[in-house]
This record gives sequence, C-alpha cells and structure tokens, in this order.
Amino acid sequence: MHGNRQSKLAVCGCGKLHVTYGSITMHFDKDEFQVFADSIGRLASILKQSSVGSMPAHKGSSSAHMCH
Repeated sequence: MHGNRQSKLAVCGCGKLHVTYGSITMHFDKDEFQVFADSIGRLASILKQSSVGSMPAHKGSSSAHMCH
C-alpha cells in the first residue's frame, strides 16, 4: 500500500509489517503498528491545532531531541 511516493506498508513473510518512509524502514507487529499510527495521528492533530512558533523548544543536551 502506498500513501505517497515516500511511504509504503508491506507485510513480510515473517508476519511483521514493514513501514518505509523515505530511507527509513521500521518493523512492527500489527498491534505495535496500530499504537504507533495512533500516536502519530495525535501528534499531527496537535501540530495542526498550534503554530510551530508557539510549541515549546527542547533544551539541554539530550541526543534524542537534537536538531540537525
């Protein structure tokens, strides 16, 4: 299934879902993917409701939130 040119969802022979977006591929089982998709949907909704300039910026040296 292709959502656009950058994303696709495929079921592997191992039973896992392979979600590819650009050069990134993530592997999920069905329940994990549903939780991930719901979370991304909520984050997208939050982004739509607020302007990027009003969102809090991450501060500190955590590499998990480092902008590149």
